[in-house]
Amino acid sequence: MVVQQALEQVPFFSQLPAAQITELAQMGRNVSLAAGEIVCHEGELSDSMYVLLGGKVTVYRHDKAGKRVDLRQFGAGDYFGEVALLDSKPRTATVACLTACELFVLEQAVFREVLTANPSLIFSVLVAVADRVRERIEQHYQVELENQALEAQAEIERHRSIAQMVAGVAHELNTPLGITNTAVDMIVKRINRPEIAALFEQSSQSKKVLDNIQEATSLAQRNIARAHKLIQEFKKISVNQVVDTLQQEDLPELVACTVDLFTINARQARLTIEIDNQLPAGRQTWLGYPGYLTQVLLNLLTNVERYAYEPGSGGKVDIILTADYLHPTPTFTLTVRDFGQGIAPENLDRVFEPFFTTGRTKGGTGLGLAIVHNIVTAALQGEIGLSSKPGEGTAFTITFPQTLT
Repeated sequence: MVVQQALEQVPFFSQLPAAQITELAQMGRNVSLAAGEIVCHEGELSDSMYVLLGGKVTVYRHDKAGKRVDLRQFGAGDYFGEVALLDSKPRTATVACLTACELFVLEQAVFREVLTANPSLIFSVLVAVADRVRERIEQHYQVELENQALEAQAEIERHRSIAQMVAGVAHELNTPLGITNTAVDMIVKRINRPEIAALFEQSSQSKKVLDNIQEATSLAQRNIARAHKLIQEFKKISVNQVVDTLQQEDLPELVACTVDLFTINARQARLTIEIDNQLPAGRQTWLGYPGYLTQVLLNLLTNVERYAYEPGSGGKVDIILTADYLHPTPTFTLTVRDFGQGIAPENLDRVFEPFFTTGRTKGGTGLGLAIVHNIVTAALQGEIGLSSKPGEGTAFTITFPQTLT
C-alpha cells in the first residue's frame, strides 16, 4: 500500500486536497520493522502517529499485577497513536509487530505545519479521536457485560453443583440412618418387654444397667430424629426436590398470608412486621410458584428472628413490594429489611454458602440462605441481592419475572 493511498483512508486526512496529501506523505518517514520488534512502548513520551502500510501489529498493556493484557490488533490501512498529534503524554499501551511491518510515521511537528495551512483540520482530528474513544469504550463495555454474565452464570453453576452434591449426600445418609433407627427401635421394644425388664429387677445394680440402657436408647432416638430432620433440610437445597405448581396469585395477598403463617414466631421474638405494598392497583398479579416464594419469605423471616436482634429485644421488619413494568421482562421486587445487628463485612460473600453460619449455637444449620438462593435463581428465575452494615441492619432484595415460564 503506497503512502498516499493509506493517508486517504485516515478520516481526518481524507478531506485534504490530493496535492496536500502528496506533500504530507513526503513530510513523514517510512519505517520497516521485523516481526517481534516494538513500534512504541507503554509509558514512553509520544510525539508521532503511525499508519500501517503493510503487516500486522498487536496492542497490549500491563495490569497492576504486571500481567500482559492484549487489547486489539491492527492490519494494513489502520492507524494508531493519533492522540500524540495533539499532546505529548506517555503512551498508554505497547505496540509490537506480529509480522514484518511497513509503517508511515508522522511527527507532531510536521502535523502542526500542516495545521497552519489547514486550521479546520483540527476539528476533523478531534472528531476522529472522539469516534475512536467511543469505539473503545463500547468494546470495553461489551467485554465487561460478557464478563459479568460469565461470572453470574459461574456463580449459579457453583451453587447448583454444591446443592446437587449436598442433596446426593443427604440421600445416601438416609439408608444407614434408617437401619440405625430400626436397630435402636428394636432394642427399645425388647428391653421394654415385661419378661426382659424382670431380668433386671433382681438387684439394684441390674436395675441401674437397665436405666442406663433406656437412657442411651432414648438419647439415640432423639438424635436420630434430629439427624433425619437435618437431612430433610439438606435435600431441600436441591430445588428439584421441592414440588410446586405454576399458578396466578395476587402477590401482596400471598405475601400477607405468608406473614400470617409467621405470626406466632414474630410475637415470641417481638418482631413488628410491616408490609409496604407499592404495586399499582390492577397490576399485582403474579404467574409463578407460590410455594417456592412462601418458603423463601419464611426462611428470610426466620433468619431475622434468629440473628437480627438480641434475644427478647425484638425489632422492626419491613417487607417492600415494588415492580418494574418498563423492563423488557417486567419484574417484581420483594425486599425484606431489618434494622438489627447486621452482617460483618467479611461474611457478606459467604452467607449463601451451604453450611456457613455464625449462629450454630442459636440452632442455625447454615442451610436457610443456601435454600433461598437456589430457589430464587432456579425456580423463581430471578436474582437475590444483599446489603448490610454492622449495627444498621440487613436487606435482602429478590427480583423475579412477573410471569414465569
